Amino acid sequence: MIADQRRPNIPDEFNELDERFFSLGQDDSYYQAVNELGDAFRDEFLEAMRDVARDADLFERALEEKVTGVSLLRSVSDQSVRGQYRRMAQGGARLTEYAFSYTPPPWGANSLPPTYNFAVHPETYPPTNVHVLIGRNNVGKTYTVEQMTNALVRPEEGNFGDFRWDEIDDLGLEDSESFSNIIAVTFSAFDPFEPLSIPENKLSRVRYQYIGLKHTGRNEDGTKKPPKSTDDLAADFGRSVQLILTQKSKQERWRRALSLLESDPIFKQAEIWQLIETFEGLQAENETREAFNKLRKDARQLYSKLSSGHKIVVLTITRLVEAIEERSLVLLDEPEAHLHPPLLSAFIRSLSDLLINRNGVAVIATHSPVILQEVPKTCVWRIWRSGREKRIERPIFETFGENVGTLTQEIFGLEVTNSGFHKMLTDAVRDDLTYEEVLARFNGQLGDEARSIVRSLIAVREQEG
Repeated sequence: MIADQRRPNIPDEFNELDERFFSLGQDDSYYQAVNELGDAFRDEFLEAMRDVARDADLFERALEEKVTGVSLLRSVSDQSVRGQYRRMAQGGARLTEYAFSYTPPPWGANSLPPTYNFAVHPETYPPTNVHVLIGRNNVGKTYTVEQMTNALVRPEEGNFGDFRWDEIDDLGLEDSESFSNIIAVTFSAFDPFEPLSIPENKLSRVRYQYIGLKHTGRNEDGTKKPPKSTDDLAADFGRSVQLILTQKSKQERWRRALSLLESDPIFKQAEIWQLIETFEGLQAENETREAFNKLRKDARQLYSKLSSGHKIVVLTITRLVEAIEERSLVLLDEPEAHLHPPLLSAFIRSLSDLLINRNGVAVIATHSPVILQEVPKTCVWRIWRSGREKRIERPIFETFGENVGTLTQEIFGLEVTNSGFHKMLTDAVRDDLTYEEVLARFNGQLGDEARSIVRSLIAVREQEG
């Protein structure tokens, strides 16, 4: 449209609209169709059309024109332009609401297994595309994630439980009752989580990919392969970086994912994003094959200089950028094993942002309250186990942004008070000491939380007489 004009006076043929005009698609299907024609065409076409969803500054200027409200935004909200349309105009997926549930196989004779319900609502705060299974060791978190993987990838090979889909919105897919891609992530060399063999048929209904220390498949004699070496992981990183940098949209998602991890100052100093600039320089100076070879070498060298925790997180997020597509399900087992709390929080935020862009969802098995801080309680299942009896429940208190100590107490309860410093304080109060005597026993070396606990324990003791 042209400023102050009700009907556009567009020439019959043109290569690009001049600065008098701007345009806006009237449905997200418009941007979906443009995306299907490829990244390069999308960017060139929308720029030529002076599309205001793609160009945030142009949209703000267009809002000053009467024609924008009268015509272009007559049936489209400005929130849709700033959210869904802009994301799709930049190569993101169309976000839709969807819900699914998983019922595992019975945990024992005459037992009725619970049903885990999961729902994803786009454009909500806090985001709902990362879900958490939490509980102490041996309650079945890893087992549940492994069974979920089997139920989706090879349901014909056994009773691994049942998935059900309760679609809230039409996804426009022929087979909406499924995920397009299953990605299993685990970096523990000791847990029983075994990667499945990668199917040779890449056109199978549900794709499966594994990210971690273990090799997929076995040796020719049927024995297990040893865990991947540092060189193996560096090679994985180099190959993944190469694949990402050949696609503009993935390159942009990778750069954004890295920027969210750079809240960790040491990670930021590694300047991993410079591989993008390195590759652009190599392309200008070398043949494509030689440029790729040098890129992989540079990526491996950079990777080898990182700490173990940074190696894990950068390989994981890089492989996820490579692998995640629309309607992917990412299953992670205890990502906290190698990451300190600030980096773990940054990783969850980076993961969530990536999933939002691709309309995906993650389920994380963990015993870390740090991860709970990053999700609302509606995205948390707490798993209990007493003997052979198991049950699941939502946390009572809100979890997003809650204090780690409060979350630890909420999830683990008596296990906390019967261990560590809690037990030492409880024993002191049981010795009938006064508050001052407890402080003296510990030479005054009690933090505010410990002093509060002592006061509470003494109050309970006195009330009970």
